[in-house]
Amino acid sequence: MKRAGLLLIGVAATIAVTARLGIPGSAFSGSANQRAAPARVDGFAFLAIDLRTRSPLDEVQTSRLDRAVAPGSVIKIATLAAALESGLINERTGVMCTREVVVDGHRLTCSHPDRHRPLLPADALSDSCNVYVATIAKRLSRPAFDRALASLGLPLSDRRVPVSTAALGLEGVDLAPRALIEAVFRVAEEPTRLPWKPETLSVVRDGLRAAARTGTATALGARGIDALAKTGTTIGGGGGTQGLVVGVTPASKPTIGFVLLASGGAGIDAAGIAAERLAALPSISAAAAKPPARAPAVPAPAIARPATAMPAAPTSAEPVTTLRVGIARDGGYTVRQMGLEEYVAGVIAGEAARDSTPAALEALAIAIRTFAMANLGRHRGDKFDLCDTTHCQVLRKPTQATLRAAEASAGAILLDHGAPASIYFSASCGGHTERPSEVWPGAADPSYLPSKPDDACAGQPSWSADLSAGDLERALRSGGFNGRDLRDLRIISRNDSGRVARLSIEGFSPDVISGQDLRTVVGRTLGWQFIKSTAFELRRTSSGFHFSGRGSGHGVGMCVIGAAQLGARGQSAAEILSRYFPGLPISTRPVAPVITTADDVIVMLPAGDEGERDVIRDLATRSRNDLAKRLGVDRPSRITLRFHPSVEAYQRATGQPWFTAGATIKDEMDFVPLTVLRDRGVLERTVQHELVHLMTASVLGGRPLWVREGAASFFASERSDASDPAYRKRGACPTDQELTRPVSPGAMSLASNRATACFARQIAAGRKWSEVR
Repeated sequence: MKRAGLLLIGVAATIAVTARLGIPGSAFSGSANQRAAPARVDGFAFLAIDLRTRSPLDEVQTSRLDRAVAPGSVIKIATLAAALESGLINERTGVMCTREVVVDGHRLTCSHPDRHRPLLPADALSDSCNVYVATIAKRLSRPAFDRALASLGLPLSDRRVPVSTAALGLEGVDLAPRALIEAVFRVAEEPTRLPWKPETLSVVRDGLRAAARTGTATALGARGIDALAKTGTTIGGGGGTQGLVVGVTPASKPTIGFVLLASGGAGIDAAGIAAERLAALPSISAAAAKPPARAPAVPAPAIARPATAMPAAPTSAEPVTTLRVGIARDGGYTVRQMGLEEYVAGVIAGEAARDSTPAALEALAIAIRTFAMANLGRHRGDKFDLCDTTHCQVLRKPTQATLRAAEASAGAILLDHGAPASIYFSASCGGHTERPSEVWPGAADPSYLPSKPDDACAGQPSWSADLSAGDLERALRSGGFNGRDLRDLRIISRNDSGRVARLSIEGFSPDVISGQDLRTVVGRTLGWQFIKSTAFELRRTSSGFHFSGRGSGHGVGMCVIGAAQLGARGQSAAEILSRYFPGLPISTRPVAPVITTADDVIVMLPAGDEGERDVIRDLATRSRNDLAKRLGVDRPSRITLRFHPSVEAYQRATGQPWFTAGATIKDEMDFVPLTVLRDRGVLERTVQHELVHLMTASVLGGRPLWVREGAASFFASERSDASDPAYRKRGACPTDQELTRPVSPGAMSLASNRATACFARQIAAGRKWSEVR
């Protein structure tokens, strides 16, 4: 069963939990893997129809569906189709999302996950990207837009309203939500009635299918409902928001059409309620009851070629000679099988400094090969070994020089106690290498990864960037910090290497952030080209802040620019490696890679947090084993922890509100960004809390929600002694509604504390945890 809400982001040092399963008209059932509306709504109108007979299958306040409203982002179906049909864009046109855009006085933000690449049209529809649609809407002609609307059976736009505004669904096109069922059905039906090019139809279908799987309507896919769907948020007559979702199911040859309008919510809320109503329909209840399919680590729309099955991992006596590499394409991965040395040559081409000598290239080849052999389990969940992006190692077309370097060093890796060493390298250390624990708190600091001056790098490259206060505020909020007005940003401490350790952020809560976390939240939200390292100076400007620094990357391990300089000075590959990884021998004999086994702890991290993998895996393994002993249960053989790059990405993936911190479904746990959990000091308790839910679900699954939440809070708390005076306060145990639909974070905190106290009192009275009712 899904559980969520370890952290109340707006309430300091408070642990509270919510499952967010209660929705209007639907009682909490306690069934496994249930997902539902993520936010409280004031009421909703719903219609599901049989598309063959047009007869209703389920109806709630359907008269509201005949009243005209602005469709919000649902209109993006027509907007993208118009742009594709008119030749303004094609299926490969990419736009980089800047996360915020102003259109005719309307300020719009994007809350979808940052893909760290330009979005394609299908991505824009799936993610409902305002920046992408606003970019093309500025150049879209009214005739092209109106033709697309008419082909979908929708009313034409109001000529008094700019096309750029109407194309985003803000105003200028008012329609009855009921009419949207027919519009989406026209997209899905075969043979099609739409006068669109095959490429247009394919893009729109792919985007709507991905929306129901991994995008804004992901609640449908989470309930096993195969659909084409689109969500939108609009303003109601009284000024409040209304969430809208429309779709057809199944995605191919649909038989059911549906639309739902939810007052007081957003599109994602409407999708959650619609998923619950649809799952109850007899015609699709069997499919909806199946365990929900989880999205891949990088959402993949249907236009991406599917990955094939990964061959069995080699045994300890079977060194790797080929790799399966995930090539990032169109939001997903195309899997390519490559020889190990071909892969090494390609990564040298992607990672090496320009004009590197053969010795520097060979040193880099050995480091690349070592990293690959030590990290082959990184993408096991995606059914390949390593990807071709900065998440693993950047892969490019090899050159003759890089092929020679791979061949000259073939098979050579760095060893740590006979196994491939866990090493790192970065573009430039800025003149001083760094210890792992300074970048990734809690990481081990082996002797072969020291922090020391590097005269070879000479502090290159130097860089500077100006960021407005507004951009920094947006980045901080995306990272889970609370505040609207950044009054000041100051460096308050540095570490031994001179890098920024901590900064004060006046006007936000928490009011302190690490240098590495600031670089991460800015990189994910605004782009990694701004704060290239934490070796920087900072000063206030009239509009924001000026950063001036040196180096590029985390600075741990080998400095690629420094290695190139050492090679130019005549040093050999072995001498270069000895300088950056002192004490590690080079093995020229084939060595088996480090491959995690099936009963392991799988950690999925954004690229900026990759260095924390071992720390998180150790924490989760230790917590799992300890809790298994305390609970007296078998430890789960396989668990997955997925940390999201932003609070918005977490919300989108889980349907949970911003003030929660974790959600568990089956053996997978989703979390808000590591920066959020670390800055609030709740990382360990958050992981433990979700583990308790996972490990007690089979016993407590049918109990009242306060029992399950109380157990998780009790066993994850530092106060797990039932005789603790903190638990003696009497009071009624909270209802399911108080825990699933709190009116505020504070109300959730109080309900969670009461649940924990109720649970602890029964433990103090002599009951086992499995007997609490």
